[in-house]
Amino acid sequence: MSARVSIVRDFPHLTSIEVITRDDFREIGLLARETIVARTLRGVDAQHVPFAPYSERYAEQKQAALGTSAVNLQVSGNMLNQITIVDVDDESVTLGWNQ
Repeated sequence: MSARVSIVRDFPHLTSIEVITRDDFREIGLLARETIVARTLRGVDAQHVPFAPYSERYAEQKQAALGTSAVNLQVSGNMLNQITIVDVDDESVTLGWNQ
């Protein structure tokens, strides 16, 4: 079973790629995954706007537990590490999380 989230988003550096095959879509999916993970770890959203700060209490708890209070949506790393290609066909690629 997989969890699926569909998000339509323009990735400017991907729009110039001429897509021909299923393998091309798989490569686009891998590049999109890499982009999402790197951006999230930098603490910015899809428009490159910094994430809203954590509450003071949560930031203190995260600092005590992990040695950082960086707003990067990461505690264990499991969520970001588990993003994968859950479907690819001749017209699209879907990223998500397998359960």
